[in-house]
Amino acid sequence: MIIDRNARVVPPRYRDREVRRLMGDALGKADQADLLAAYLWVQEGAIGRRAHSDLESLRDGLRGDIEVLREFKADPEFQGLSWEFTRVELDAAFDSASVAFGEAAAHLEGVLRVSAEALDELRRLPEEDLAPRYVPGSNNSPLNRIVECWKQIEPLQEQRSALVADLTAEIDRLADLDDRRLTFSQSDNSYTPEDILRFDSKDFEIFVAWLACRDGMEIRQQTGGAGDLGADGIFLMPDGRRVVAQCKKTSTLPGRAIGSELVQRFNGTARPVHKADVAVMVTNGTFSKPACDFASDHAIHLVDAEQLRKWATWGDSFYEVVGVDRPSAAVDAAA
Repeated sequence: MIIDRNARVVPPRYRDREVRRLMGDALGKADQADLLAAYLWVQEGAIGRRAHSDLESLRDGLRGDIEVLREFKADPEFQGLSWEFTRVELDAAFDSASVAFGEAAAHLEGVLRVSAEALDELRRLPEEDLAPRYVPGSNNSPLNRIVECWKQIEPLQEQRSALVADLTAEIDRLADLDDRRLTFSQSDNSYTPEDILRFDSKDFEIFVAWLACRDGMEIRQQTGGAGDLGADGIFLMPDGRRVVAQCKKTSTLPGRAIGSELVQRFNGTARPVHKADVAVMVTNGTFSKPACDFASDHAIHLVDAEQLRKWATWGDSFYEVVGVDRPSAAVDAAA
């Protein structure tokens, strides 16, 4: 090989004579295939490192997102607001987003392991000549695996952007909800847990019926009594769905927990006897875990003290509190 000393790139002059001899021998033996292979190997390494670095940057960005969400949750005045009426929902939104970002980051860690292994393999100079690695038609370069990993950046970035957009929309929704709850809590229609505590059991049943009426339902039965077979209130939604309610008033705050046996008894009559489309138990206390588990298994809706505060104190509708579909706008208009 003849070295053009006037070219833009020439071999460096190594200080050690033996090194100069070895490099000279290597250059002298190199042909065009050797030089092309060496160039490709160097370029593959550069591309591989850049792709792996992009993956690491996205991983670090996701970790940063999770840390920011933790800071948001710890901030008592997020965005300058106290979120007095929606703090539980706001924290739940942060938690849900953190889980989603964490799952994306965990997936990316797996991708990074594959990329790192391929990059390490790419960096190792084979003991034999490089040229055989780049013979025409060969496609076994570790760079191929790195690029396949790198291609996952775009969908992960799109997922990340979607998560941010969803969280932003949820924060906006909760800010509006917080304002709405604040306004309602200052109105004459708001009843605090302390107000409700002063009701006797019959007043509590009448109050639950009043709440149902407030939310546009027709009252078919306002209170229970002897032989009511578990129905303290029966209401009709505008679309005709039949709501059967059983009310359990407690006399202390926090109230006692309602056990599963009462929920089981109500389940035995709400639909078979009273033809409920929606069966709901309402208390100003709480429900035991076995009661909640049984209710979940048998589609019994439970309204405890926390849910009742949303319904009675903050003005959320029955549909929001219980989690059932609202009647359609056409049905509401006809009603």
